[in-house]
Amino acid sequence: MKRPTRIAFFSLAAVALAASAYAAEDIIKQKREADDLFKQGEAEYKREDYEAAIEKFERCLAKDPEKVVAQFNIGVCYTHLAQPDKAIEAYRKALAIEPEYSDAYFNLGRIYHRRNDYVEAIANYKKALEGDPYAPDVLYNCAHALMASGRVAEAIDAWDRYLTIADSMPEEAKWVERAKEYLTTLENIGAGASENAK
Repeated sequence: MKRPTRIAFFSLAAVALAASAYAAEDIIKQKREADDLFKQGEAEYKREDYEAAIEKFERCLAKDPEKVVAQFNIGVCYTHLAQPDKAIEAYRKALAIEPEYSDAYFNLGRIYHRRNDYVEAIANYKKALEGDPYAPDVLYNCAHALMASGRVAEAIDAWDRYLTIADSMPEEAKWVERAKEYLTTLENIGAGASENAK
């Protein structure tokens, strides 16, 4: 009596293994298709056909919803298309997939910075810096937003941090000169405020 049960068990196990193998093959196929669509999206982006790129990245996400870089790139495309609200939505979706995605926070910060919403800009820059504390572009933009919002002491600290990191980077030379000018101006404002307080 036990023998048929045992055979049936092995048959069920074989069916389960076959189903598992087919499911694994399907997942691999979906990932490959997603990767191909992602590459097509990148090619459209390089051609500056941002709408076509968005369509490819969205199709990529339909095959692989966890491909955060595709979601991020949708935000970049919407930024190029001057559709900041859609870009914000895309970056927030990227952060829902990967909450520590520094580049998404940075790009959100830049959108809010352009809108003169310094509170949101600074908050997003600071989140970006949590993931990459030595990113010169993030430090520069954060210092600029702090300065523009009138947070002089914080801006001075941020410019100092930026200059400590970027001063020896040749690609930052133009920005370093501006940062030094901003820092000098802020230090003069800070010194003037101290004198008036006496």
